Amino acid sequence: MKKILIAIGCALLLSGCTESNIVDPQNGSAVPETGIVEGIQIDWGQVQDELDEEFVGSDDYPYGENIDFYVEDGNAYMMITVQDGVTKEEAASYATAIIKALNDSVATQDFSYKNDGTSMYGKFSQENVVWIYVMPESTVDDESTWLVDDAIVPGQERPVEPNYTSAEWETAVQNEDGTYQTISSGNGETAAQSAAAQE
Repeated sequence: MKKILIAIGCALLLSGCTESNIVDPQNGSAVPETGIVEGIQIDWGQVQDELDEEFVGSDDYPYGENIDFYVEDGNAYMMITVQDGVTKEEAASYATAIIKALNDSVATQDFSYKNDGTSMYGKFSQENVVWIYVMPESTVDDESTWLVDDAIVPGQERPVEPNYTSAEWETAVQNEDGTYQTISSGNGETAAQSAAAQE
């Protein structure tokens, strides 16, 4: 009799444990967790690789030479080198595309950064100041020759601006898409067009 009581007790104990662990699909507890996970650590090496693949010596951007960036304390610093002959307008357009791609790359690791279409760049530039510089490869150390020297601050929804001189700003015209050009920048074949034609 004692053995029977022990067996019944064990059976009740086991059924109780089993019952508490059964997942009931009707109450929604069987649905896998798909929410945003807080505190995701971004693999910046992966972001670097993706930017290099798309923007350095690629079919679309054959004039791209190098991209260096780092993120620290709410600031993202991007130092970009291009071939000589790229215009300031091309460099600004290039930089704009890179900032968008930076956000998209981060979003592949943290879905909360996915651009929902309400922002030009996405969540990354809404949380960080993006300091972006584009330099000709032969004069990287001469700031006066830099093609882009700009910062996109949280809340700004505009393309990157060319690093125009005061005289260039006097003749600058803003296009419908927010980009700029000067009277002198619209003539002849650009370095980007020339590089693309040689591919």
